[in-house]
Amino acid sequence: KAQTEADRAEDQKYLDETTALCAQKSEDFASRQKLRAEELDAIRKAIEIMSSDAVSGAGEKHLPQLLQVRKSALAALRSSTQAEQRIVQSDVATFLADRAQRFNSRVLLLASQRVAADPFVKVKKMIKDLI
Repeated sequence: KAQTEADRAEDQKYLDETTALCAQKSEDFASRQKLRAEELDAIRKAIEIMSSDAVSGAGEKHLPQLLQVRKSALAALRSSTQAEQRIVQSDVATFLADRAQRFNSRVLLLASQRVAADPFVKVKKMIKDLI
């Protein structure tokens, strides 16, 4: 009888711990759901603000125009001499390195290093050898 009572007490303790754990997890889930709903509301509001007429055109004034710089740099690389290409390539690498440092971005730093390394040297040499 003593063993049965000890087993029952142990099982009751386990049940109480499991019930408390379940209640805690349920509370955590509910708070995360509430947080996600608030985040979605904030995103919706941000989208609404950004798409409103009040801020239309302000992006060109206040946001960096990295894509335009990149397009013009790539176009310049295609239509210029090798010396000009190296200058533009150096400018692009410097720009990317500056942005990498400014935003503490490893990806931009890696991109700046790759641009500076001129990955097409072998390809250009092979084409010249063919001609």
